[in-house]
Amino acid sequence: MRSRVSWYASPVLWGILLGLGLGAGLVACASQTPMMPTAEVELRKKEVQDYWMQIRDWRVDIGLAADPYSRAGHAPAAQRDGRCETTKEASTDTCLDVCNLKDAICDNAESICRISKQLEGDTWAQGKCRSARASCDEARQQCCRCTVKEQASAAPLDRKP
Repeated sequence: MRSRVSWYASPVLWGILLGLGLGAGLVACASQTPMMPTAEVELRKKEVQDYWMQIRDWRVDIGLAADPYSRAGHAPAAQRDGRCETTKEASTDTCLDVCNLKDAICDNAESICRISKQLEGDTWAQGKCRSARASCDEARQQCCRCTVKEQASAAPLDRKP
């Protein structure tokens, strides 16, 4: 008499089922990182561009070039290690404007970098984030220079004869 092998005992069948299960698991894991729809990517890139154009306009308003540039290792005399060496806040209209625009530039830079993280791997957005951070740093330096200059010009008035 012929021996019967049950379908559930067949090693070949178990191998096929195991392979299908692993394949389905891999597909499920890979699809857990949802890709952003192209239309949404373009919308997010438009937001980055809008924020960046505002930064460029504000840079010009505070006396900087429209685009940041890197001066490796060179910090202005008024600022070391990202801290301004003055204890006073801006008080003239000019310096108040510069420092308020610095805040706006840094806020936009933060927004650009947040969106850049959402657009994982997008080199254009990552470049805009780096550039926006450089603009924020330069705007901080400009605010600091203005405040230090303002403080220095007011110092002789504070002295009594």
